[in-house]
Amino acid sequence: MLHATVSWELSVALAPVTALGAYLGVHGLAASAQRGIGLLGVTAAISTGPLGWTAFGTTIAVTCAVQHRLVRDRPRRSRCQCRRLL
Repeated sequence: MLHATVSWELSVALAPVTALGAYLGVHGLAASAQRGIGLLGVTAAISTGPLGWTAFGTTIAVTCAVQHRLVRDRPRRSRCQCRRLL
């Protein structure tokens, strides 16, 4: 539940005013892709044993680090501006 709230807020807060709909569309598409790819990733990790879990954890950690790096330098808008858009 917390993940859904935070990811939705990031989609709205990071979107340029002119592309809010496109960002929310990609957010929905990413959630669907995550369900499919995540299932395959966990299945592969289970079937390959400890090495698979290590690779799975490393992949998640690298993905989080890249995402953090991409998001942290974005200019911030006031929350009032975001709420006016909705």
